[in-house]
Amino acid sequence: MKHKLITLLALFFFSGSQLSAATPPSDPLIKVKYGVYIKRISPNFKDQTFTAEFFWWMIYKNDTALTGVSDEEVMNFEYVNGINNTPGTIAGEIFERKDLSPNEHYFWGFHQGDFHFNPDYRKYPFDVQALEIIIENSVLEVDQLVFEPDTASFIASKQEKPRWMLSLEMLKNKNLGYRFFKTDIFSGSESYQTNFGDPTIPPVTDYGRITVVTYINRSIAPFFSKLIFPIIVILLLVYFVFFLPPEKIDIAAGLTVTSLLSSIAFQSSISAGLPEIGYVIFVDKLFFICYGLIVICMGESLVTYFMDRTGIPSMVKKAKQIDFYSRIVFPIVFIGLVLIVLRT
Repeated sequence: MKHKLITLLALFFFSGSQLSAATPPSDPLIKVKYGVYIKRISPNFKDQTFTAEFFWWMIYKNDTALTGVSDEEVMNFEYVNGINNTPGTIAGEIFERKDLSPNEHYFWGFHQGDFHFNPDYRKYPFDVQALEIIIENSVLEVDQLVFEPDTASFIASKQEKPRWMLSLEMLKNKNLGYRFFKTDIFSGSESYQTNFGDPTIPPVTDYGRITVVTYINRSIAPFFSKLIFPIIVILLLVYFVFFLPPEKIDIAAGLTVTSLLSSIAFQSSISAGLPEIGYVIFVDKLFFICYGLIVICMGESLVTYFMDRTGIPSMVKKAKQIDFYSRIVFPIVFIGLVLIVLRT
C-alpha cells in the first residue's frame, strides 16, 4: 500500500512538471505589430513640413490580468513629429476593431495631417529628403510595450521592398517635381532625460516608437531647364568676351557686369524658395564658381586691353595669345570645378 502511494505521488509530481514545461509562461511585454499604406504625401520644402494621408493598422496581444495594462493605455499613441497632434488622438482615427482571440486585437484607421521634417539641402537640387512619420506610446515604457513592423503584410502585398507602403497613385504621378523612390519602417526607442517633475518615476525613461520613412529626390529635367541652362547662358555671355578685340573694353565690361548682376539676381530667386539654412549648398557653390570666373574674365579683359594699348607688337601678340588660350581654359576650368563640387 505504501509503495502504491509513493508511486501515485511520483506520477502526480512528474505530470505536473511536464505540464508546466509544456506551457511556457506568458510574456508580460506587449508587442504591437504596426503597418501603414501611404495614400499621398505632399512636401512643403520652404516650411520644412509635409502633409500625409495614410491608412494604418496594428495587431497586439494583451492579457490585462497578466500585464496590468488596459487597452486604452496600449492605444495611447502620438505622432511625435506631428503638427497639432496630442497623445491619444489615434483612438479617434479608428475605423474598425476586431478581436482575433480573447486577448488578441486588430485595429485599422486613417490619418490625415501635417508633420515636421529636417531637410538636408547640401546637395540641392540633387538632394535626397527623408520624410519621417514617428509613432510613440506616450504612457507605457519600453519594458512594457514595443513596436514591430508588420513585415508579413508587406511581403503579402507583393510590392518590391524599396516601395513597400506606397500607393500606386504616388508611384504613377509624373507631374511632381520629385519622386518617391524608397521607403523604410523600423522600430526603436527614445530616451527622455527627465522625470517630468514626478518623483515617483525614474529620472531617465525610455519609450518604444516606430518610424516610417519615405525617401524622395527631385526630377533632374525641370532643374536642368530652370537652373543649369540659365547658368550656361550667363557663362556663354562671359565666354564671348574672349572673342572680342582687346580694344572693345566697353563691350567686354558690359557683358561681364550684366552676367554678374544676372547671377546675383538668379541666386537670390533660388534662395527665396528655400528655408533659411546655415550652410553652403551645391547651388551656392555653383554660383561661387560663376562669380569667380566672371571676375577672372573681367581681369583678363583689362590685362589684354592695356597690353594692346601699348602698341608694342610683342605685347599685342601676347594679348591675342591670352585670349586664344582663355577660350580653351575657361570651359575646362568650369567643368573641372563643377565635378570637384559634385564629389564633395
